Amino acid sequence: MINTTYSPAFNNFQQFQKKYEQPNSKKSNTKAKALIGATVGTILPLAIMMKNQKTKNPLKLDYKLKDILVLSTSSITGGMLGGMYKENNEVKKNKFKEGVFRLLNAVLPAISVAGMLKLCEKQKRLDCAPGKILAAAGGIAIGMFAAIKSVNKIFDPHDKYPDRKLGPKDFITSADDAVGALALGKFPIIQTLHIDKALPLAFGYCGYRAGNAE
Repeated sequence: MINTTYSPAFNNFQQFQKKYEQPNSKKSNTKAKALIGATVGTILPLAIMMKNQKTKNPLKLDYKLKDILVLSTSSITGGMLGGMYKENNEVKKNKFKEGVFRLLNAVLPAISVAGMLKLCEKQKRLDCAPGKILAAAGGIAIGMFAAIKSVNKIFDPHDKYPDRKLGPKDFITSADDAVGALALGKFPIIQTLHIDKALPLAFGYCGYRAGNAE
């Protein structure tokens, strides 16, 4: 039997593996953990909603504000915690920041839109499709602005670093908020096209991104 324990050539090959193979393996493992966490975080609230609404078909769920808040929070938190599993403190810190950003950018616009739609219902001139669309758009804008301001204030209270800005990929989150907002407004076109049924996938993807952040 050939003893390779102290072979220079074998040791050099091991170092080569550590340098080039482990990072790719670790990255793949992180993606898997984030995906599992986000999936579990999405399925659990869906199961509870299905039980409460007495349906076995997730496509027949009717989303209220609290449902959107619970679903988004659970999906994003699940993805974040999954991605943080067995990571070092620095990586956990980055994933936590990304998770908070995703969470606020999903929750605050939904709350803002719900409030704006309530105001529309109290004003006869605004209690119509155009009025609700404007209210929803305004609510999303206000919520997103509040979210990014909150994140910058939470993690950089003394303004030592450049403020975080919304990037191109972050507009996926705004699309989630738009669908949720339209679902809350009960717009006929949304109910006809069943666009709100994509909310679990959208929030699950946000959770995956939070858990996969570096």
